[in-house]
Amino acid sequence: MNKNDILKKACFEEINRVKVLHLKGKPYEMGYQHGYLLADKIDLMVNRTLLATAAYVAAQTGSDLEKAEEILWLGQKAAEPFLPQEFKEEMKGIADGAKDAGVNVTLEQILLWNTNYDQWCIYCHPDYWQGENQGDNQLANKIEDKRSSQQNAIKPAGGGCSSFCAWGEWAGGDGKLIFGKNEDNFNMPEQLPNRILVVASPDDGIGHAFLTYPGMIGLDGGINADGLAMMTQLNSMQYESMKGCGIAIFTRLLLTHARTVEDAIRIFQEHPRCAGIAYHVADAKAKKAVVVETSSRNVCCRYPIQDVKALWQTNHSNCYPGWMGYSGYNMVADQVLVNQLKDISTIENWQNSLKEPYNFYVQAPSRFERYQQLIHKYYGSITVENAIKILSDCYDPYTRLTRDKFFPSWTNNILCTICALYPDFPYKAKEPVGPFKAHIANMWSLVAYPETGDFWLAINDFPAQYGGYEHFNLKELLMRTSVQTSV
Repeated sequence: MNKNDILKKACFEEINRVKVLHLKGKPYEMGYQHGYLLADKIDLMVNRTLLATAAYVAAQTGSDLEKAEEILWLGQKAAEPFLPQEFKEEMKGIADGAKDAGVNVTLEQILLWNTNYDQWCIYCHPDYWQGENQGDNQLANKIEDKRSSQQNAIKPAGGGCSSFCAWGEWAGGDGKLIFGKNEDNFNMPEQLPNRILVVASPDDGIGHAFLTYPGMIGLDGGINADGLAMMTQLNSMQYESMKGCGIAIFTRLLLTHARTVEDAIRIFQEHPRCAGIAYHVADAKAKKAVVVETSSRNVCCRYPIQDVKALWQTNHSNCYPGWMGYSGYNMVADQVLVNQLKDISTIENWQNSLKEPYNFYVQAPSRFERYQQLIHKYYGSITVENAIKILSDCYDPYTRLTRDKFFPSWTNNILCTICALYPDFPYKAKEPVGPFKAHIANMWSLVAYPETGDFWLAINDFPAQYGGYEHFNLKELLMRTSVQTSV
């Protein structure tokens, strides 16, 4: 098939103020369409945003920029052998398409860009991975551990993402499963104006939609045409590795191939994993949901409490035996070091340890408590309107204060709310980026009825909720004619 035949099946357009990339075909073809249509934007991601990532990793690890770049490349090389073939082909297509559109980008840069958030997750906590557990001595030798000289330095807070789902009488109305999620991250250079909705129609797999950035094959989940919804959340663990699949890979594996919760769990069990991530998965047709918490060593599943037709998740492990109906391996034990928890000997001590107000590493457990409050508050009426209220909530149950709309959180446990906004932190990257400031807030927010394909997306502000939500229907998007449109 020649270039024109590949491209005529795809388009890039703006719908309801949202940039939408339509892809269709085999993995390489979808990648080529992506690379060709977004070549100028991919250029910004790999030649500017990646420089900012190196600046972040340098700050977190106490390294200079050259060493931070080397760390990132070593991480990419460790991950590459574990890429499923379909996504290797898609990334190759992205690189080839961008080059044919006149942008000087290599496959290696695309591969690196697609490990960006996995490496971000690994280096965002104090006991960042140094390779000891996987025998990666080359990487261990490249990182100088300067935590002792940084003990008094304040690291960027990181509340991270969150999600919930509800169905039956808990949701109200006709009882359809409703799914809501917030993706929280830094506004690194070039990213805010280049947030995109991707609608993918693979020849071999299920049509689906997800949010990402140019050149990246996936990020934090989405919905598929078979009624599956999913969300990813950083859940830092002691045992992490780049020798495995990351969040972009698992997002696309599930959206392309999973029709049930059981399908999703099997995919996590069959593929090696890298950074600690919790995956919230919901099957709208069967009205079933699970949080699959993963690390390089373990896959643990947390289901709704008996008779509770709702499930919610934030960025700290809730896989503590006896807590919220969970039984099995104590995943919290693998978070003691990375979240600097003082005592997890009992559920009560663990919960008290989570609430330490000046813990800069535990990822905002107050939001988990607030979700529980709000889901019970709106019991029987979790409509789209009320789901948006939940995702836009600015109340902190720990301090019992409401965060002002434009006032940032102080720490992960002081005014950290479901609608997230954190202070700026300064960084210095290589030119042409140079010095910049960045902070965490909601990058995009989504409410969906996965079974019907209806979803409401906020993506035009930062926090995204402040720009309002636009309605889409996945089934209609998958049927749109492929007429190329420039944005």
